[in-house]
This record gives sequence, C-alpha cells and structure tokens, in this order.
Amino acid sequence: METAARQLKEAEQKIRILQEITRFVSSLLSVQHVLDAIVGLLAEEFNLDACSIRLLDQDGNLCIKSHTGLSREFIEQATRKPTVDSYSGDCFLTGKIVIINDSDKIDKPISTTRTVCENIRSFALAPIMVEGETIGVLVTSSRKKGYFHERFNDVITIIANQIGIAIRISQLYEEINELNRNLEKKVKERTAELERRTKELIEVERLAAVGKMSQRIAHDCRNSLTVVGGLARRLNDNTSQGDPEKEYTRIIVEEVKNLEQKVSSIIHIDKADL
Repeated sequence: METAARQLKEAEQKIRILQEITRFVSSLLSVQHVLDAIVGLLAEEFNLDACSIRLLDQDGNLCIKSHTGLSREFIEQATRKPTVDSYSGDCFLTGKIVIINDSDKIDKPISTTRTVCENIRSFALAPIMVEGETIGVLVTSSRKKGYFHERFNDVITIIANQIGIAIRISQLYEEINELNRNLEKKVKERTAELERRTKELIEVERLAAVGKMSQRIAHDCRNSLTVVGGLARRLNDNTSQGDPEKEYTRIIVEEVKNLEQKVSSIIHIDKADL
C-alpha cells in the first residue's frame, strides 16, 4: 500500500509539473521567462537547493541560462565547451542521465571545478533535446546525500524533454513575433511610400490642371491683346508728331507688346510641360 501510494503521489506530481510547464509556454512568450518559471517550479516541487538550465550558445559553449541557488562566482566559471571531463559535458555529449548521490566520490567536476556548489552533496543531470538534437542540460541539486532515487530518472527525463519542447515552442513564438514585426514595418514603409506617391500624383494632376487653365486664360488674353494692340498701333499711327497724345499712344503700344510677349511665353511653357 505504501509503495502504491508513493507511486500515485509521484505520478500526480509529474502530471502537475507537466501541466504547469505547458501553462508557462502558453502564457509566457519569452524563452527566458519560460526557463525562469520552469526552474522556479522544479526547485519548489522537489525542494531543490539548486537548479539550472544550461544551453549551448552560438559559440559552442554550455552556459547557464536560468538558475536558482547558484552563486555569481560559480555561474561566471561554469561557461565552457562541453567535454567528457565534466559531468555536464558528459551528459550533453552522450545524451545520458547522470545521477550522483555523494559528491565526495565524484571523479570530475560538474562543470569547471570540483566544488560542485555551496555544500551540494547530490545532483542529477538530464540532456535537453529538441527534435533529436541535444541543446542543453538540466541540472538539479541537493545538499543532502542520496537525494535522487532511481525513480527520479523517469521524472527528470520527462521534464527535460518537456523543457526542450517548451524552448522550441517559445523560439517559434519569438520567430513568429519577429516576422510580424518585420511585416508591420514593411507595411508601414509601403504605406508611407504609397502616401508619398499619391501626394506626388495629386500634385502632378493639380499642376496639370493649373497649366491647362493658365493656357486657356493666356489664349483668351492674347486674343484680347491682339485687338487692343492693333487699335493702339492704328491710333498711334494716326496721331501726328506734334500731338501731345502721341507719347501716350506710344506707351500703350509698347506695354501691349510686352504683355503679348509674356502671354506667348506662358503658352510656350505650358505646351512644353504637356
């Protein structure tokens, strides 16, 4: 009965943890937020003294991306390329779970030093995989010896796999968000360009309308000026040289001539533009 009760309790715990991780993924779109929430959940559920998620970065180093219970000095020294000379590297490269229940008997460091952490006596490591590729390591630790029983293998395997899925989903969320941001940026740029070209087209059409109107006005003015100019020249020709009005008629003829030239230049410009 005791064994059955324990197994039932462990099964309920696994289901609860998986449900929580699923909730994190659906509600927290940031990869970092999801990792931090998972680390906090595991530390609370298993009463861990330390917990960390280490992922492979672009330079090929295993580095701690989220943690609880680790000192800054340890974190600064923990980043390194995965090799079999450390338990984290061995777990990453072999894809096998590593459980140590007595740190006094270890033959290599967990990462960079033989000091596993602040008085850590037991630790368990599981590879984090995405689509068959190992991308990191989940490390759970306790200050108690013999803390991780063999049944923990199944639990940590399931959790590590779920972490891999959570990371991938969060990455996809971020990729989609980035695509949406780029799409929104392009839409804004295209909209601005369309507005600019629309304004230019409106301006061109306005200038064309003004040009046609000015050409019609210029033609009408030229017809009137032709009549006025003809009458002014005739009046000037019929005025004797001694007549004081002669100077006035000459001025009228000259000014009409100037106006005719200006109107002709307007008509010429409008025709060139059209």
